[in-house]
Amino acid sequence: MTLEKQDFIAALQSYSEEPSILPDELWSIYQSAVTHSVIREKAAYPLSALMAQPAITVSAEAFLMEASRLMLEKRISGLPVVENKMLVGIITEGDLMAGFGVPVRAAQTSRMKKALDSWLHPHPISTSPTSTVGEVMIRSVVSAEPQQTLKEGLELMRRYQVTRLVIVDDQRQVVGIVTRSDILRFTSADPQTTPPLLPANAG
Repeated sequence: MTLEKQDFIAALQSYSEEPSILPDELWSIYQSAVTHSVIREKAAYPLSALMAQPAITVSAEAFLMEASRLMLEKRISGLPVVENKMLVGIITEGDLMAGFGVPVRAAQTSRMKKALDSWLHPHPISTSPTSTVGEVMIRSVVSAEPQQTLKEGLELMRRYQVTRLVIVDDQRQVVGIVTRSDILRFTSADPQTTPPLLPANAG
């Protein structure tokens, strides 16, 4: 980790006291600059440095029960869906629950909304034991490439309001996945344990 002028500028901008600097205040500014430096450096890391790999995937032809067992066994909440190794969708715990006919949102209390729901869906939506992942998966998947930075990944997650990014190569084959937990582990790790960031042109 190296401190740069921009880190001190960022620290000074967040310093709300009077300009006369005492030793303790200067130390606080230094510590703030270190924090800004860590954030800046970690934000520049490629997603490949923190993604879980190999990603656990499921076939679009798999039964919902298979997908649910896989999530429970691996203790994960979402699975990229692949066909011929290529990303075609994603299925989450919420999608599975909805597929099994279990509501994932609080029941509507408005009588008007209940009446409209009854009119639009006169029978409960449920699936058969032979329903497949492809029938309930989300086809529009927010993905990123391994070389994109953590900062770019966070911007994608914020823009599309998702909790995970599927990492794909230039052939749209799944190579990893980045979740909120992965990001928290990476950003909260001691800087001394973070591997050095290689130059962008390093092989």
